[in-house]
Amino acid sequence: MKKNIYKQLSVLLLLLACMGITTNAQTASIKGIIKDKETGQPVEDAVVSIEKTNSHTHTDAAGTYSFVSLKAGDYEIDFNKYGYENQKMMVTVAGNEIKNIDVLLVFSAKVLAAVDVDADRPLSAASSKYISQVDFENRPKNSAQDMLRLVPGLFIAQHAGGGKAEQIFIRGFDCDHGTDVATFVDGMPVNMPSHGHGQGYEDLHFLIPETVKGMDIFKGPYAPQYGDFATGAAIQFNTVDTLEHNLIQLESAYVPTLNEITAKRTLAMVQLPDIGSKVTSYVAMDAINNRGYFENSQHFNRIRLFSKTVVTLNNHSTLKFSAGGFGSSWDASGQIPERAVNSGFISRFGSIDNSEGGTTQRNNFNLTYHTQLAKGEFETQVYAATYNFKLFSDFTFYKDDSVHGDELEQDDNRTIKGINAHYTIAHKVGKMNNHFTLGTSFRADDIENQLWHVERRNRLEARAHAIIHERSTGIYANEVFRFSDHFRAEFGLRYDYFIFNVDDLLPTDTTHKNYSGFNYQTLLSPKLNLIYSLSDRMQFFFNAGSGYHSNDARSTVQQSSQHQLPRAVGAEVGALTNLNNRVVVSAALWWMDVENELVYAGDDGTTQNKGPSRRTGIDISARAKITNWLFFDIDVNLARNTFIDTLFGTDLKTNYYLPLAPIATSAGGFTVKFKKGFEAGLRYRYMAPRPANESNTVTARGYNVVDFSANYKTKHYKVGLVIENFLNTEWNEAQFDTESRLPFEKQSVDELNFTPGTPFVAKLILGYIF
Repeated sequence: MKKNIYKQLSVLLLLLACMGITTNAQTASIKGIIKDKETGQPVEDAVVSIEKTNSHTHTDAAGTYSFVSLKAGDYEIDFNKYGYENQKMMVTVAGNEIKNIDVLLVFSAKVLAAVDVDADRPLSAASSKYISQVDFENRPKNSAQDMLRLVPGLFIAQHAGGGKAEQIFIRGFDCDHGTDVATFVDGMPVNMPSHGHGQGYEDLHFLIPETVKGMDIFKGPYAPQYGDFATGAAIQFNTVDTLEHNLIQLESAYVPTLNEITAKRTLAMVQLPDIGSKVTSYVAMDAINNRGYFENSQHFNRIRLFSKTVVTLNNHSTLKFSAGGFGSSWDASGQIPERAVNSGFISRFGSIDNSEGGTTQRNNFNLTYHTQLAKGEFETQVYAATYNFKLFSDFTFYKDDSVHGDELEQDDNRTIKGINAHYTIAHKVGKMNNHFTLGTSFRADDIENQLWHVERRNRLEARAHAIIHERSTGIYANEVFRFSDHFRAEFGLRYDYFIFNVDDLLPTDTTHKNYSGFNYQTLLSPKLNLIYSLSDRMQFFFNAGSGYHSNDARSTVQQSSQHQLPRAVGAEVGALTNLNNRVVVSAALWWMDVENELVYAGDDGTTQNKGPSRRTGIDISARAKITNWLFFDIDVNLARNTFIDTLFGTDLKTNYYLPLAPIATSAGGFTVKFKKGFEAGLRYRYMAPRPANESNTVTARGYNVVDFSANYKTKHYKVGLVIENFLNTEWNEAQFDTESRLPFEKQSVDELNFTPGTPFVAKLILGYIF
């Protein structure tokens, strides 16, 4: 069966490659360079589209664009880039003519760009690339955490010394560490299935924020190109192809309550000398040391390295190669019971077991070939990664072992290999200018997972040890029907096939049942997106579709008769509008049902049957340009989350709350930006109290935290100040309903355990630009 799948995948990739080669015969071409009129610098990622057709492209790092294999005739071309005035021009080309059209775009400080209905149209009101462009331009991006917070409605929590992946909340999901948010960097998946700590574990800490040029956001399971984990959302981070300048940067953080400098970071980004006119390369690296704000030093150390090379093969084809990695180690103060703080046994920033912590490493390699065709594009990508993870955690202290304690060690070592490819072509159906995409993906994970009972990081006994081979193949198709300039419909279909092969290395005994086994699971997921553009500043959306997140292989092989991936079904309706070039507002009313799920609990090595669930809610976002230098943004997200009896069924009568699922969140703030290089922001994050267990007998406490940032930049220097928790609010960053036992207690107690949030922290940033 594996051989058949590989054979089918190879045939499909060969077919796509042949299509990409054979459809590239030229008749006429239009190409050129887009630059900023004031500075003369190339404008990257501008959208160039041919009106009344489906042909559009993006400028590369050198500002170049091209259209090939055009029929002779007259064309109206639109040049669009956020923050610049749009330009249109008529162009006439003859057969076999190559016409060069260079354009100078004028930066506009007066307007927010119009919602572009002709190119890069969003799939939904909540998935707008336009909203993400505005946020990316105007909001601070000082860390990987800041990058995630650019997603409207997404909240994160760190509770392991800064080294473990953040806990993620979005659209009524407590995603743990990424179970329902699919994340990619330059097309390479970040999430890890069948991870030793949790399904879909998403560690984004290898990403250097200064290398990111933009992001794409897709909420809900409506985009056919995204498969596993893309239930709550899919997020694509895109790194720059070339650096505008070299940068050396130093950062230092100060915590007044400790009266010491707690964190130091060094960053270097260097554009390498060009190897000819068609090859560009750069290198970025940083190093971090952070003791944290806890009583016990977190000893957090991390080094990251990233390099990218872009080869321009011809006017319409590029080859991109990137390599990078990171390594980190840390200690953690962990989650502490409220009673331990209230009784004075420890302080809010103390710990019960200060031997928690861990280490992790990941190395990435990514190669992408892209060619622009006459009426479409072809792209193929291969990637590989190695990964090592070790985590020491102690959630229950002396509940299960009153002598040695309950500390656990979780290990995950793996290699990841994958292929992505897609072919897109514009074509006619009657008088309609349609757009068809055919794509595929393949991923192979070879994993060794271990779970140990330890005492202060010394191993006592093995509780789980497995070798896992997991393979996944996805094929998708999407047809865009453009019925008119105002209305289009997108019909997508995705098929996924998974193979799970688990070799449990522990024998069956009184404490463990050997779960070695094999299983396969499949799912066919239809997608529908309807978009009506009342004008170039008002759009309405209806989206419906199904998706999934896979379950841990160790759970799946124990249900060998279950061959369907757990389905998630959702829909939403919404609108996106631009008011007088000053205000952009989006709103989406959404619903999602998630089928019965088997969840492998890495914290104790067991499988838990959680049952089906339902989430309904509303997302509202607004972006405003109050003056030429003052911006305002706000996101409000409301959700109702319950367990249900069956898929599409009714709420359970008791114990129907989804633990820790967010029910009300909001984020927003003011940003000032001046042409002379000064910008500042004052932002808030609010999360309402929410149930911490199914019966709502324990409540996770809400919070409202305010952050401040300011930056001043000249041609050769930059100075920044970031203040986290500006009002020094006492808040809980991560919190769980946990049954734990302290060393002096005779019985365990079930109550809220938490990790305290950041107190007032001031960070100074100094940079030299050359």
